Amino acid sequence: EEGGGEAQEEPPPGAFHPGVVCAETEALIVGWRYARPARCEERRAAREAGYVPTESYSLCQAAFDRLPPTEQAAFSRIAPPVDPAKLAAAAFLAALALGLVGGALTSGGVPLGVAGGVSGEGGGLPDYAELPPLSAAEALVALVFRPPGR
Repeated sequence: EEGGGEAQEEPPPGAFHPGVVCAETEALIVGWRYARPARCEERRAAREAGYVPTESYSLCQAAFDRLPPTEQAAFSRIAPPVDPAKLAAAAFLAALALGLVGGALTSGGVPLGVAGGVSGEGGGLPDYAELPPLSAAEALVALVFRPPGR
């Protein structure tokens, strides 16, 4: 796996390496990551800059492209482990599972479309009755982040 002119499938837009910053640009690495074993002086510099030194020296695509081909040969190309689309789908499924397990989707849970579960007809909190219905996104958030005991 060497970088450069190989015709390989491009990573999904926004795919990134969580917690890995480029040694040159100091930005989160999005897309391909290029890594080689870190040298002692590079680990020392990372420690002095406030980073946790690792065993690899990692570069983003832009920093890698600036290297001469002789230096590029020492790096291996690593695909990003986090695909934002898959992450969003997993987060949705986790939120749904938490809502089901927590009981919010049962008959005793917060009714969808009614803010705080108060309908205004004898609910005791008429101030809340004038709120508009919850959107689908707000209802999903209400399933996950509801106060304890509800």
